[in-house]
Amino acid sequence: MAREEKAYARVIEKVKKMILSGELKPGEKLPPEREFAEKLEVSRNSVREAIRIMDMMGIISSQQGSGNYVTCEFQKSITETMAMMFAMDQVNDKQISQVRYSLEVLAFTLALDRVREEDLAKMEECVEKLDKNGDSKNNATLDKIIHYTLARASGNQLLIDILEACSGVFDIFIEDMRYGILKNENRKTELNECHRHLVDALREGDREKGLQALKWHFEMIDEVLG
Repeated sequence: MAREEKAYARVIEKVKKMILSGELKPGEKLPPEREFAEKLEVSRNSVREAIRIMDMMGIISSQQGSGNYVTCEFQKSITETMAMMFAMDQVNDKQISQVRYSLEVLAFTLALDRVREEDLAKMEECVEKLDKNGDSKNNATLDKIIHYTLARASGNQLLIDILEACSGVFDIFIEDMRYGILKNENRKTELNECHRHLVDALREGDREKGLQALKWHFEMIDEVLG
């Protein structure tokens, strides 16, 4: 058993080295299982176990009938780790909200100098649709797009991944949170006013206005979370 565990660890280490050296790039297909097994002198079972673990870690994606591809989708593993911590009461919704708030403040600060016109246009479009749309489920999607676009505008991939993980945990365990806020017409109006101020602040380059909008936004979320 110890030898088998060590064998699959060798396969994972080999793939990591191939990625770090540039021998394997995102989107490229891994060598066949048999080739790995022969080259590293391990069993096919060890290779399969390594592939299963790397798939869970977000390093690769296993596609039935096609093969295994390098994806480096680490947001997936971050989300799964946070979800397990939440499920086991290691973290709670308030703590996740606090982390998300801090990271959105950082995302906004970085985006002030990097936001593109297309990002601003997308956020403004979502704000306008939120004002007019009566479908609460649709509104929840629009809300998510606004926050994802803000994260993307920061230009920091790690920040994007962690924010997406925080959002993903809320979607898994508190799936009605956005819906619950946006179902109430007064709350929806107030929340979208936060969004409007946030987008206006990005367009105007007004840091204080944006930070105040985010503070207001997360105070509302904390009120709903109780």
